[in-house]
Formats: sequence, C-alpha cells, structure tokens
Amino acid sequence: MILNQLNKYSDLGHLIFRIGFGLGMFIFHGWKKLIGGPEVWASVGSAMEIFGIGFGHTFFGFLAAFAESVGALFVVAGILYRPAIAMLGFTMIVATLSLAVSGSGNPSHAFKNMFVCAGMFLVGPGKYSLDHRFVAKAAPLLLLTALLLPLHGSAQHSTVHDDLTLQSEILNSERKFAVYLPPDYHTSERSYPALYLLHGSGDDQTGWIQFGEVRHITDEAIRDGKATPMVIIMPDANTGVRGYFNDVTNSWRYEDFFFEELIPHVEKRFRVKPEKRYRAVSGLSMGGGGSFIYALRRPDLFSSAAPLSAWVGPSSAEDYKNTMERWGNDMTGISDSDIEHYVTQHNAVELIQSLPKDHIQSVRWFIDCGDDDYLYEGNSLAHIELRRRGIPHEFRIRDGGHTWTYWRESLPEVLYFISQAFHQY
Repeated sequence: MILNQLNKYSDLGHLIFRIGFGLGMFIFHGWKKLIGGPEVWASVGSAMEIFGIGFGHTFFGFLAAFAESVGALFVVAGILYRPAIAMLGFTMIVATLSLAVSGSGNPSHAFKNMFVCAGMFLVGPGKYSLDHRFVAKAAPLLLLTALLLPLHGSAQHSTVHDDLTLQSEILNSERKFAVYLPPDYHTSERSYPALYLLHGSGDDQTGWIQFGEVRHITDEAIRDGKATPMVIIMPDANTGVRGYFNDVTNSWRYEDFFFEELIPHVEKRFRVKPEKRYRAVSGLSMGGGGSFIYALRRPDLFSSAAPLSAWVGPSSAEDYKNTMERWGNDMTGISDSDIEHYVTQHNAVELIQSLPKDHIQSVRWFIDCGDDDYLYEGNSLAHIELRRRGIPHEFRIRDGGHTWTYWRESLPEVLYFISQAFHQY
C-alpha cells in the first residue's frame, strides 16, 4: 500500500533525478571544460580520433563542453530536454570508447552515464519541466539558436595576447611579446604564415595593438580577402638598449635573441609554418630599421620585408656615437675602429651597396615613408640604391609624417604585399 502511494510522486522523483544529474554534470565536468578555452577544447575533441576524425578537434571539444555545461542546465530545467540529453549521451559514448581504447583512464563512470542518458531520453522530461509546459514544439529551433550563438562568439573572432613571455638565456631576462591569432585559428588544425611586426622607439610589444589597431585592421583585411590569415608576432624591444641589434660591445645581444630564441619559441608554441616563404618582417621607425637589417643580413629567413618610415641606421661613427649618447648609452672605452665596423654592418644603405645582389633580391621589398617624415632622406637613399642595382622593390611616398595615422594607413598595404608571397604568385 505505501509503495503504491509513492507512485504519485514519480514526476517529482524524475525532477529530483534531473536536477541531481544535470547539476553534477555541470559543476564537476562541463563548466571547467567550457571556461578552459580553445586549448582545453582541442584536448577534449582529440577523442574523436577513435572514429578516424583527425581534424576539427577544437570544434568537437567545444560541442562536448557545451553539452556538459549548457546542455546539462537544459536537463535541469527540462527545456530542449531530449536534444540536450542526446548530446550528453553521445559525449558519454565517445568518452567510454576513448578511455577504453587508450587505457588512459577508467571508463566506468562514462559507461554508467551512457546508460543513464539512454534511459532519461526514453522517459522524457516529465511533468515538472518547461518542455511539458510550453516549449516542446519550438525545441529544434531553440536548440539550433543555442548552438550557433556561442559557436559564433567563440569561433569567429581573432584573439590578441599582449603580455606573453619567454625566458631568454641570451639576454638573461624574461622578454615579453604579443601575438595576433587570426579568426579561424582556434577552429582549424592548419598552420599559418607569420609576420614579425616591430614597434618603434619608446613603444613596447603593445604599441601596434594599442595605437596601430592591428587587430581591427588585420581582421578587416582578411575578411575582405586582401590578406591571408596569418599569425602576427610583436616582440618587446623596449629594453633600455634601443634597437633590435646586438650592441657594439656584443654584451647586449638582442639580434641573437630574436633569431636564436624568439623565432624558435614562436614556431614551437604556435601553429606557424617554419619556411622562409611563409615568414615576413615589418616595422616602423626603429622597427623599420630592424626590418631592413634583419632581412638584409638574414635573407634566407624572410620572403618579404616592409620597412615603414625606417631609421636606416647611423651614417657615420660620429653619428652613431651621438645617437647612442642621446639615448643614454655610455660610449667611453669603445674604439673608433670598432664603431666604424659596427656602423657598416648596421646601415641599410651601405648593406644594399655591399651585399650580393642575389641575396638582397631573394626578399620582396616594400618601403613606405611620408613626404613630411624626418627619416624621408634615408628611405629615399635606400630606394635609390636598390634601383641603381636593379633590385625589384616597391617604394611608396604618401602625404604624411612620422605618425601613427600614417602607419595605420600603411598596414593594410603591408598585409596585402606580404600575402602575395604567402600565396602562390
């Protein structure tokens, strides 16, 4: 008799079961996966390899995180109940098979939940559910909307990280850098070309992000088909020793750090193509000088170089000494001959004159400087020397000075230019 009386509470019992199962799934499984971001999603989604699916792991991982978090809350509320429980059931099937095949964990928990989801799917949401009240007919449309909105928000936007670090043994310090990742980076498994974008004197790795609007401009160029999706790396050269080069005494070796530590670190940490064809360098002012010298001295590494309003380097030993002292560097005890040798290795015009022609023209050159820029003369001399030697290059003169307004207008042209090398042209 007492047991028969309990039958009238079956809907209440189903509600309690829904709440316990759904909240448990949300709290202990789904939420931490959902907030883990693309790296966690990719790890979860790699379980799809048991079905021979070797792509889209981030996408599948997001769906699993969505099912175990948002889907679990749908189960609690009894809204879109059967689609939500079906998604949860599928994640339990994948988890059971993945753990059983790989031997990396105990599949018993997922195995039990797989049958729980199957039973809950057949029983339905019960009387105390939103589906029972008013939503059942609209369930398919609501489920599609619930899936597409978070996918759009998480998968269709670029990301920028402006405070990344690596420990440099060469510089005996922690160095910062920023990175732009294109809109489809986290939803694909492909590798991307890379642009090393150098800031000017007085800025740091955030300059191109804060003042250059690199994210907005690059997103727009990719969306309009004027640039191929690429990873952009912006290193911090605001070190107290100005410039992107080793100093004259070789006690501060930033250029060695760039080539021996930064580039290998980037190519290990991010999915970027390591070949010359898929690597470019650009920068403004001091960073324009870095672009010139890096590509001239290491033409084996860059397919394109785009110096903007570039400081082409010291014109003489006296010019170098005056510049270094103005920047607060002590030049006492350094011989004139050492300085003169250093200057010949760090002046873009002299390098264009002295380096083998085939080395220089193995790089595609894009030089841009405003007609009111105080560095106009050096950029013009570099153009004249390239033309004298018959080395193909692009040279742009536009109205403007040494300003972010000018460089923001230059960046789309740079992205288009380097993308030509990244493509088959």
